[in-house]
Order: sequence, then structure tokens, then C-alpha cells
Amino acid sequence: MTRSGGDFQHRPLKRLFTANQCWTSFLDAGGLRDIGVEAVTKMLACGTRILGVKEYNCDKPDCPHVRYVTNSCGSRACPSCGKKATDL
Repeated sequence: MTRSGGDFQHRPLKRLFTANQCWTSFLDAGGLRDIGVEAVTKMLACGTRILGVKEYNCDKPDCPHVRYVTNSCGSRACPSCGKKATDL
């Protein structure tokens, strides 16, 4: 999927789980295996400040540029992290 054009959606599976509190409804209903709950929870936290943030600063002393990068979950069930793992 390319970023050109207006059709790019950042983390569409995450949106699907969080739309109208769908994931919360599934959790409240119960009957889910712990491993499934863990996988979805990791996927929802992936790329957010929940998993931590790395700060990168410019090497030049007077440069104000700072870049913050959120950590990924590394889960095979995550569409983003799982894709990277299979590409290796």
C-alpha cells in the first residue's frame, strides 16, 4: 500500500477493533482465550506511547530538531509487526 493519494489508512485493523468500542464489547462478553486477548491488546498498543517512546536529537549543538519514535509491539499477530517478521 502506498502513501500517495487519499486512500491510505494508518493501521486499519486497529480502527476496526476500536470503532464503536467493539473490542471492549468482546472483552465484556467473555469467553476469549488469554492468548487472543494478549495478542489484540499488544496490537492495539503498537505504535502508541503505551509501549514507550524513543527520542532522537540532532548531533549539532544548536539544532532544535527532535524526533520521537514510538515503540512497536513485535507481535506476530500485529499486521504491522507480523509483516516485518515474515519479510525477514
